[in-house]
Amino acid sequence: MKSIIENGKFNTRMEASDWRYSASIVGIIKYFDYLVERGYDTESNFYKIEDDIIEYNSEEIIEERYFSFAEKYFESAMHHRIIEQILNSEEFTEEQIKLVNEKLKANVIMKKVFGDIKFIAENKETILEKINTNRLILIKETYRGGKSLYSNFSNTNSLGIEPSGICRLQNYNIDIPKKSKSISYNWNFKTYKSDDEKEFDFIPFAFSKSYESFFINNNYDIKQLVKTNNLIADSEKPRATLFSELKGSAEFIDFDVEVIIKNRGNDYFETLYIRKDAIKIFEAINNYKGIQFKYKVNDNYYIDFEKEVTDNILNNIKLDGLIELLLKSKSNYSYNIKTLIEINTLIYGGDKMDKQMKSAYGSAKRVMAEIPENKVNSYKQKLISAITFKDYGRFCEILLQLSSYSGVIFDFAYDLFSDFDENKNIAYTFINALNNESKKDNGGKKDE
Repeated sequence: MKSIIENGKFNTRMEASDWRYSASIVGIIKYFDYLVERGYDTESNFYKIEDDIIEYNSEEIIEERYFSFAEKYFESAMHHRIIEQILNSEEFTEEQIKLVNEKLKANVIMKKVFGDIKFIAENKETILEKINTNRLILIKETYRGGKSLYSNFSNTNSLGIEPSGICRLQNYNIDIPKKSKSISYNWNFKTYKSDDEKEFDFIPFAFSKSYESFFINNNYDIKQLVKTNNLIADSEKPRATLFSELKGSAEFIDFDVEVIIKNRGNDYFETLYIRKDAIKIFEAINNYKGIQFKYKVNDNYYIDFEKEVTDNILNNIKLDGLIELLLKSKSNYSYNIKTLIEINTLIYGGDKMDKQMKSAYGSAKRVMAEIPENKVNSYKQKLISAITFKDYGRFCEILLQLSSYSGVIFDFAYDLFSDFDENKNIAYTFINALNNESKKDNGGKKDE
C-alpha cells in the first residue's frame, strides 16, 4: 500500500502489504543504493526503513537515473553494453567481430540506431559515438521489449506511465471492454481490485535473474526481505540456492512465506507457499544434487525433476509417481531413486521406516548374491509392474516367491503385509537395491 506524507522529510510511504508492493520496495532500495554508489547522495537522504514500511521522496525517481540503473543491473542483457565491452580492446578476434555485428541487429532499436553499419576495426569510434548519443533510447527500448526484462513482468505500454485503473503487471493487466465482467465477483466490475502504482516498474529488479524467476515475499521486515532476495538475485539456479545451498534457511525463513514465480514462457505469475514443515524437509535433504536432472519422456518433453520434487515438497505431495517412473526406466537411476526415497520418507512423516528400509536394502543385496542376475531382473520387473499398477497383493505374492526361491528371509515384509500404503518406501528401497548401483548421479543426463 502506498500513501502520501504531508510536511515530512520524505513525501511517500509504502508498506509491504502484498507481494507487488514488497517487490517494488526491494527494487526501489536497489535503485537508491545504486544512486549512492554513483555518488548522487548519501543513503540517509534517499529513504528510511522501519519494519515493513519504507519512506522516500518520489521526486528522486527520475527517468534517466532509472534507465541508468536498468543498464547496470541488467548489463548482460544490454546489447550495446556488450558491444562497448568488446570495443574497449585494440584488437579483435573473428568471433568478437561476428558477435558485435550480431548485436548491431539484435533488436528493433539496435537496427534503427545503427542501420546498415557493419563493424570493422576502422569504424569502432563511429559505433561508440552512436551508442553514447543514443544511450537512453537504446536502454529504454531494449529494457522495455527484452523477454527477460520488463516485458516478462509487465505490459510494455505501461513503462514509465502514471498509474491507471488497471495494474500494469502481466495477468493483472486486462482489456476492460472485453473482460471487465468476467474477472469480477458476481459479474460486477466495481468489485474488481487491481491497484496500479508507477513504482511497480521496479518489480523486475526484485526477481532472480533466471528463466524461472523467483521473488520471496517474507515481508515481515524489509531489511530481511532485501537480504533474502539478494541471496537468489544472480543465481542461475535459484531453486537450488534457496532449497539446497541455504541449509540454514530457517534463519531467514522461520515462518510460512509466499514465493512468487514468473516463468518467461508464461504470461502469468504463480504463487507457492513455503511452510515450516517444508523447510524442515529441505534442511534434512542430504544430497540435493540427486534431484538436479531432466528426464526425457519424448523428443519434445523433458521432466525437470528439481522443479517437480521441490513443488511436491512445498505442496506436501508424495513422490511415488516420480519414483515409479524412474524404476521403470531402462537407464540406471538407482542413485537418484535413493535420494527420492529419502525425501519421500520425510514427506510420509520422517524416519519411522528407517530400520526396515535398511533391512530391505540388505535383503535385496543378499538376493543378488544367491540367484542369477537374469532371475533377479525378472523378479524385479514383476515387482515394478505390480507396484506401478497398485496391485499390492500381487507384489506381496511375488515377494514371498522370491524369498522362497532365494532362501533369503525378508523381515521387512511384515510391515508391507500389514499396511502397504504407509510403508511403500520400504518396497521402493527393496526394488531399487535389486540393482548394480551407479556410484554417480544422473545430474544433467537425459534418459533415452
